[in-house]
Amino acid sequence: MKSALLLLLLFIPLAAFAQREANNWYFGSGAGLSFSNGYAEPLTEGEMYQHEGCATMSDSGTGELLFYTDGIQVWNRQH
Repeated sequence: MKSALLLLLLFIPLAAFAQREANNWYFGSGAGLSFSNGYAEPLTEGEMYQHEGCATMSDSGTGELLFYTDGIQVWNRQH
């Protein structure tokens, strides 16, 4: 019983990102990564130049980029 509960608790975090909200990452000097195909692909069209504190949001169903921000400015999917 305890081992089954332990296994369940170990696999809960794996299911948390199944909705694709974290498919796209933008950071640094216009750089980014896309995980839409199951592996990291570079993105170079980003407009954000930030050393710290940034966030990216993708559509939960399709994984398509919605917006990204440095906490002051917000860019949409067309940058």
